[in-house]
Parts: sequence; C-alpha cells; structure tokens
Amino acid sequence: MKDDRLRTPVESDYVEALGRTAYTFASLEWQVVWCLEKIRPNDIRKVVGEEMTAGKIGKRFQDAVRNMPKSPERELLQNLASEFLQLVQVRNNIMHGKPCTSPKGDQRLSGSSVIEIVDLENAADDFVECSCKLNDLSYGFLSSYSVK
Repeated sequence: MKDDRLRTPVESDYVEALGRTAYTFASLEWQVVWCLEKIRPNDIRKVVGEEMTAGKIGKRFQDAVRNMPKSPERELLQNLASEFLQLVQVRNNIMHGKPCTSPKGDQRLSGSSVIEIVDLENAADDFVECSCKLNDLSYGFLSSYSVK
C-alpha cells in the first residue's frame, strides 16, 4: 500500500545518510569504469554486458593499470585502484549489513559492528575523495592516454 515504507522504524536522517553513501559509491564505481574505458577502449561493453560486481570491476581496473607503461600517474592510479578495492569492502559491509537495534535503541545496520550515521558519512566522504582523484586523472592524464 501507499506509504507502507514508512512503517519501517528507521529515522529519516539515517536513511538519508545511507542513501547518500550508496549514491556516492555508485558514482565512484562509474568513475572507475570510465577510467578503465580510457585505459582499455571498449572495455565498458564487457563490464556492462557481464554485469560485473564492484569487486570484479576493481580487479579489472587494477590489472589494466598494472599493464600501463611506468609513470608517476600509473603509480597514482595503482594506489587508487587498491583504495577502490578497499572501499568496495567498506560499501559491502554497509550494504550487506543486517538490521539491528543499536545499544542506544536506534534502528541501524550492522556489519562488523553497528553502523552509525558518522560511519556512513565517513564512508561517503572517502568514496567522493577517491572519485575526485580519479576524475582529475580521467580529465587530465587519461584524456590524452593512448594504448601502446
């Protein structure tokens, strides 16, 4: 029925933080895909066609970067690929969390621990920070990169 979603006992600010975290991760994931596309043209077809998980996308990105000619930018991309794979684990911990009641009585998700709003905000900040670094490389170094 209309508005049945409101019967779930969770605070709006928690849901807003959770939604922002999910959205910022999706944005990061696609920033990785577009960087991958610049390194390996037409690779996006494989990513989309196989409906790859973020972890598989991250490993594919890491492999593509590893095969690039040595440069300071490649080293930065390698670090960001590793960071992305770590952030996939952060996202998985959140998005695969189980509903629980926190010690304070609030409805939350729990992964390796109870996930509070500050945890969601920190994750979203980390997702955006990584995405911005990749975006800079995408529109900088990778904009003129050609497969050799």
